[in-house]
Amino acid sequence: MSEPTIEQQSGRLWDYLKGFHAVHLVAMGSEAGLFAELAKAGGDGLAPVALAGRLNLHPPYVEVWCRTAYSYGFLESEDGARFRLGPHMDKLLVERGDPRYLAPYVATTVNHVADDLRRYPKHFRDGSMHRFQEHGADFSRHIGDTSAGFHNFIVKRMLPAVPGLKARLEAGGRVLDVGCGAGGLMLKIAQAWPKASCLGVDNDPHGVEQAKKAIAASGLADRVAVELVGGEGIRHRSEFDLVTMFEVIHEIAAEHRQAVMRNVGETLKPGGVFFAIDETYPSNLAELRDPGFGFAVQTQFNEVVWGNIVPTREEQDRLFAIAGLVDVTRAPVGGLFTLLTARKPV
Repeated sequence: MSEPTIEQQSGRLWDYLKGFHAVHLVAMGSEAGLFAELAKAGGDGLAPVALAGRLNLHPPYVEVWCRTAYSYGFLESEDGARFRLGPHMDKLLVERGDPRYLAPYVATTVNHVADDLRRYPKHFRDGSMHRFQEHGADFSRHIGDTSAGFHNFIVKRMLPAVPGLKARLEAGGRVLDVGCGAGGLMLKIAQAWPKASCLGVDNDPHGVEQAKKAIAASGLADRVAVELVGGEGIRHRSEFDLVTMFEVIHEIAAEHRQAVMRNVGETLKPGGVFFAIDETYPSNLAELRDPGFGFAVQTQFNEVVWGNIVPTREEQDRLFAIAGLVDVTRAPVGGLFTLLTARKPV
């Protein structure tokens, strides 16, 4: 392969700079309600002045926003007088229950991840950390929002596809959600399977407090509960038909990871299912440039000062062995994540 020219490398940097601005345009459009209002207008779209009027915004700024969003492909227009959402942007930026809904992820990037990145020079000089739990309640809420749509997909499509699991949940199975955060996944599971009961554990006090409020508001407190405890402190034994971990394995501190997975294995009943979605880090140099690992590489950089280490496939396999789990399966999810399932031997 020939060496790239300086023009190609310059173009690469300009594309990344354009992405920076595009992310902020989307975040601003979501926060101001611009995408949502255009979604209401449907295929006819709206003139920028009308869009501004509906939201009490400054019309000249809204016109520039519309034209820039059109340039980026987020909006469409026939004549430049009226603008409408681009293809699929309703699902990506407006419809909260859709598993592909990305507006909360964009908001978290702009409102929280950007703050972390601004502190990186200090962290890189002194080796200090700013862990997940130190980010505050608003950050925990944003993280819960980013996961909500995916939770729907997990409950409706992914869990029922695991052999034998649906029957166990229908019969009143018990579920342990490790790293439950604000409790969204276990509440969705409890709603989908009225006989199932769920327990969530997490070491983030902000997330646990939000989970308690969500459980109380759901009317499911008789079947759903939460505990403020890290995975290394789980003391339940042979009680659960299913253990779930959504975006958790890579967030477990390296010094606790083996103990957590050992506890996971011990909490499962014989034949119980382990279900996780996480990133898988490249195992070699070539995979660092493989697009299939791109999100994992990005996650590792974004979360390195949290103390997080994204595991490689080899480390994931070692953790399953430590947990005593068998019948391990893995599958890519959306080009971003890895679906991991396993069972406790009968």
